Amino acid sequence: MPERIAREWNALVEKTSTETRNIVHTIVHTYEDELKQRYRAYLEGDPDLLSLIGEDANLAAFTARFMEWVQQLVNREATSGEIFFSQQDSLGETMARIGFPPHAVSRSIRKIKLWFLRHLSETDVSRQQLVDAMAFIIGLFDIALEIREASYQKGVASNARVNEAYRLHLLGQNLAMERERQRAALMEWGHGLLASFYQSASSAGLPRLWKSELGLWLNHKAHILFEREPKLELIKTLVTRIDNELVPALERVSFNDRSQISDAARKIEEELSAIKFLLSGIFEAHIEVESGRDPLTQLLTRRFMPSVLMREIQLQKMSVAGGFCVLLLDIDHFKRINDTHGHKVGDQALRSVAVAITETVRQTDFVFRYGGEEMLIVLVECDEGMGLQVAEKIRAEISSLSVPLADGGRLAVTASIGVAAFQVELDYERILARADKAVYAAKESGRNRVRLASAS
Repeated sequence: MPERIAREWNALVEKTSTETRNIVHTIVHTYEDELKQRYRAYLEGDPDLLSLIGEDANLAAFTARFMEWVQQLVNREATSGEIFFSQQDSLGETMARIGFPPHAVSRSIRKIKLWFLRHLSETDVSRQQLVDAMAFIIGLFDIALEIREASYQKGVASNARVNEAYRLHLLGQNLAMERERQRAALMEWGHGLLASFYQSASSAGLPRLWKSELGLWLNHKAHILFEREPKLELIKTLVTRIDNELVPALERVSFNDRSQISDAARKIEEELSAIKFLLSGIFEAHIEVESGRDPLTQLLTRRFMPSVLMREIQLQKMSVAGGFCVLLLDIDHFKRINDTHGHKVGDQALRSVAVAITETVRQTDFVFRYGGEEMLIVLVECDEGMGLQVAEKIRAEISSLSVPLADGGRLAVTASIGVAAFQVELDYERILARADKAVYAAKESGRNRVRLASAS
């Protein structure tokens, strides 16, 4: 398809005179503010788009990128068909990553064509020039739409395949062990709740189940592991009821009223038992499948990363969202390690670093083999300050490693880490790009250190 589309684009440009393209370019230049306001209003007027984009800063950024795209599209110095195709194809991929509603692409193109045609009809040009300009506008935007829709569908299909692969990967883990871990987390929270109650006569600020190890697991991993599982929604409903009704009721109980305390605790225990029963049923209904971890480090493979990051971005739209951080880690002088001591030592260094990371982060966080000597960590429910603290702890753990050598010596290992906290981005690639720049800054400033990514 790229070759065919490129030929159509080249043919459209060749048969359209420079004068006609100038007419179209002048309309954009003359009515730029009007077009910008109309597109902003279009974004704000579509509930699906508004819920996706949300922040004013994102609305402004989307509008600015749209105007840049239109200006490139009607540029009097037309690009080649190959470059044109590449630009539109990239836009389609970006929209798929963001989760742009499928109707929005074609609707926006339809509206902008009508806007152009209206202004063309008001332009003082000959009838033939008007016909030529209309044909150019229609062809221009229809070709752009065809490329973007094809790229969008390809991206959506690719994301769906990755999501399914990641779900199968999670199913491949030891479900019996995961079941016991979550049951233990549930029990631990229940004991912690009563301990907090009796340790504080005010009974204020008792822990919430959504913020427990089980709650984090439910919010960030369970939906992938047990896709379209109705019992999962029942569990979430019970957790919300405990947090919003039963725990506040316990907080209001008189500390000296044993009867009220017993009644409130009994109601919470009943809901916890129901959650435990539902959890057991869900786990027992699923079977283990092939794991799919990186064979050397046993970390998640990079192919699962888009599923996790897109989900985390979606979760930030919730009122109780706690943010998340991406840590990109690069083992220092890894090529020198391989060249000097051999790949066997290099592999051992990779495994040691992977273990140091997984033993430092929480069970609910995600650790990926990003590529070569790079590893990527997604810290859920994590702000910038916490991200820096965890990154520094990981760096310190790695710097304490000592890999044995064949001659009896020991190899010291260090790593440079870039930290990027979520900043209302819609496209996870922007977060990764900031983390990548931060890693580069850490290496440039001497290695074996942590650097925070600058704002996007």
